[in-house]
Amino acid sequence: MLILIVLGFLSIAYLDAPTLWQKKEWRELTVMGVIWALGLALALAVALNLPVPSPAQIMARAFGPLTEWLIGLIG
Repeated sequence: MLILIVLGFLSIAYLDAPTLWQKKEWRELTVMGVIWALGLALALAVALNLPVPSPAQIMARAFGPLTEWLIGLIG
């Protein structure tokens, strides 16, 4: 399973990265690389049954103070 995940991500990089490199779109290549690496890490963690934090919990921590501020402003 791990080999299939890595091969899938490598095929995506093989198809997309050379075009961005040839066009010298460095920002897009950097953003693609970061998102690609995060996606690969998440896919491998899920495949290895490692604990992965819930996106809802991360968003609640990130937006909690803003939500409380808005509730205080409105109510």
